[in-house]
Amino acid sequence: MFKKKLKFIIILCFSFLLTLTFMKPSLGQISLFSPSTNPQGTQTAPWDLNKAYTCGRFWCSDVYIYDDSKQVRKTLLIPELTLAALQRIDQNNLETIQALEQRAKLVQQSFDKIVNRIISSQKKSAATNIDDIGFWIPTSVKALWGSGEAKPPHPWLPKIEIGIKNQQTVIYAPDQFELGTSSLLIVTVTENDAIANNVTVEELASIWQENIIISFNNALWGHEFDQKYFAGRWIISGIPIIIALLLIWIVEFLRTFLRKRSNNLQQKLNRLTETIARNGKAIEYHKTYSDEYNNNSETIEQETSRDNQSKNQSIKNIFTFQFLVTIILKLIKKITKKNKWLSSKLSRSKQKLFLQRQNWLKQRRNFYQLLLRLSLILDVFILGCCLIVISLVFRDIRFLSVYILKRTILLIIVWVGLTILDKIGDFLIDYYLNRWATEAHETNPESNRYTLRINTYSSTLKQATTFITLVLGIYLTIWLVGIDTTVLAGAGIVAVAVAFLSRNLLEDMLNGVLILWSDRYAIGDVIDVNGMGGFVENINLFVTYLRNLDGQLIAIPNSQISTVINHTKDWSRVNFTIKIAWYEDINKAINIMINVAKQMQKEPEWSDKFLEPLEVLGVDEVSYEGILIRVLIRTKPLEHWPLGREFRLRVKQEFDEANISLGIPHHTISVVDDTHNDDQLLSYIVPQKDS
Repeated sequence: MFKKKLKFIIILCFSFLLTLTFMKPSLGQISLFSPSTNPQGTQTAPWDLNKAYTCGRFWCSDVYIYDDSKQVRKTLLIPELTLAALQRIDQNNLETIQALEQRAKLVQQSFDKIVNRIISSQKKSAATNIDDIGFWIPTSVKALWGSGEAKPPHPWLPKIEIGIKNQQTVIYAPDQFELGTSSLLIVTVTENDAIANNVTVEELASIWQENIIISFNNALWGHEFDQKYFAGRWIISGIPIIIALLLIWIVEFLRTFLRKRSNNLQQKLNRLTETIARNGKAIEYHKTYSDEYNNNSETIEQETSRDNQSKNQSIKNIFTFQFLVTIILKLIKKITKKNKWLSSKLSRSKQKLFLQRQNWLKQRRNFYQLLLRLSLILDVFILGCCLIVISLVFRDIRFLSVYILKRTILLIIVWVGLTILDKIGDFLIDYYLNRWATEAHETNPESNRYTLRINTYSSTLKQATTFITLVLGIYLTIWLVGIDTTVLAGAGIVAVAVAFLSRNLLEDMLNGVLILWSDRYAIGDVIDVNGMGGFVENINLFVTYLRNLDGQLIAIPNSQISTVINHTKDWSRVNFTIKIAWYEDINKAINIMINVAKQMQKEPEWSDKFLEPLEVLGVDEVSYEGILIRVLIRTKPLEHWPLGREFRLRVKQEFDEANISLGIPHHTISVVDDTHNDDQLLSYIVPQKDS
């Protein structure tokens, strides 16, 4: 699993780098993302950071130049400029928003135009020869005019001045022919900008001038770094990838541990479910105790043993103690069977103990499942952080860092919230189902049906809540990422496929609800449906899974299930029939079968499997093949097969000892003499007992 994640992360990171650093963006004819349109009618991507937002009575739009090292040390990627436009009631807000966003883009375009002109007009070689590694750290301050710093500004740094144009304050770059640039307006400082930023126009112009100069300085130093270290940014981008892989490996190691614990709890739950499925009236507490004792014996030995001799002695003590416990429990069982009131009380207490243990195991498994889900979200968070760091390294894609950061945080919040909500639902489902089963056992303590039903309902309801939260999470993810859902809904083939699948799923779900509501079968039952039979291994609202005798798993859609034969609901029955010869003593044969059943009821191995004594229906058929005798034995669920096999074997052995023959077909043979005109019967042969 980790190898697959490793390949996926490496491919994703390098695809991200190659696609966004070497390819120029282009717009398709059908946009997958929700578009926003500017005055020219062109579409912008959902990660457009110049998107307008309300700030008081203004519309505001941020301008990111992404090279302000001083501000990076204070907070992550704050805008260098914040432009504003007044909201007017008598004016279309859409036009105001589009004009404001276009103005913010023009500021960024002017900045990039000046930087590109300077770089293209100067020599391609580096302008300086600085070997100090600390100087190239992003948080290292590159000095400016009159700052008194020991490190000088970049030699190609242009002059940025404040002036007046059309009676408005502007920030512009004057003609600098030595740098290959001509006069170019960068931004106009308006009164609305000053009010939205809570300063005067002069103060705001001074602040913006300093921010723009710092951005030019750092942009040129970034170009200097690329000239001096051609593969430097690629090497730096490999560091977060390695760190992310290491962290994900640690998380995957934790997930393996949590997954093992969860699987162990599920195996214990399966064993308990199988135990209750085989007990028609009450839970065998000594079996549950013995299973738990065996599961923990190895741990006890490891903690108490010091060497091989002490370990062997501990094992002997454990077996001796277990033997004594078994004897004591058998004595208690015999005493309680004679006292009906005490037996009823003990039966109820056993059911409560089982339900309490089952609920405790389920709640522990829910907790581990919650940790597993959160660890998966943690992997996504680590991957998002890795992509953010990579986008910060390359200036061309640095604008994506803000988009990825915001979306990663929002997606993590959404999925963590939905995961916690889902698992809280699982806790509540197990709690209320356990309480319902406990109350039901008070009125009917002889049945284990409620315990089997809560196992079925628990898994089904949990799958339903998980499905709902998953669909909601996918929808919110699509919405937060900015994918245009109208494009997906408009695809004809997708719409038809979704409609077709929805119809089938709806039929499966409705029939699944009816199956659960009417309690046709539950996990742990053995059923026959549509000519197929097997053990109900799992069931949800859509599919029922059966395991047949060959170990094959059969998946049947719930919509295709109509008539169900349940062999193990509440109790089972051995329908035993046998044909004896017509001349044998019927009462003797019946007495043998009664004695065999009584003998089996006295044996500890078989006594618990009988729910009622043998019921003799009597002679069911008299034919030329013999006399058919039918008896019934009511057993606990799933026990009619082993008990029936043993009963048939013993009856056959007893019949052999009593010299009772099984049914033999009778035939009449007629011999006709051709010398006579009429048919004459010459002999009539009847098979005897020794034939």
